Amino acid sequence: MGGSLLLILLLAGCVRQDAWLSYTAVHDTPQPTATPVQTISPTIEPISIDTDPVLGEDFYTDRKGIPILDKDTHYFTYYLSFSDMRIYEEDGFTYMDGVCTNSFDGTLTGEASICFYDKDEKLVGYGTIHTAEGGLTLGVGPNRIYAEILSEVDVQQLSCRIEQVTPFNPS
Repeated sequence: MGGSLLLILLLAGCVRQDAWLSYTAVHDTPQPTATPVQTISPTIEPISIDTDPVLGEDFYTDRKGIPILDKDTHYFTYYLSFSDMRIYEEDGFTYMDGVCTNSFDGTLTGEASICFYDKDEKLVGYGTIHTAEGGLTLGVGPNRIYAEILSEVDVQQLSCRIEQVTPFNPS
């Protein structure tokens, strides 16, 4: 009996609420009207504009059509990219192995170094980059590169930069 009384009290306390949408027909919808098209009328005389020529230094382009703005850094900046750099120690010496990709359509020759800097941007290690043949003559596409790092500190966790020593030029 106590259970049925509880059930009756629970059912008596429930409120039912339904939601529904109501639609109202609008009969006064305006009909669409055409937007007038504005036509451009030709001028009687053609308009001429005079401009002064651009003054400054002449620039040349390389064989791929890229303007050479700075002949000393052009090929290094636009065509060489460095990847897969690995710094490691072996027998008390520090080395770098990596890949330099030449995207120019010919061989490039120049000199570059890998330089390591401490947190105060002080140079603490460096190495001259070379290929397996020695020097830095880079064929088209990926080239394996190497360097022995000269430093008196552990450079493996320091920031580094590849810096151009002499300009790269087609050979």
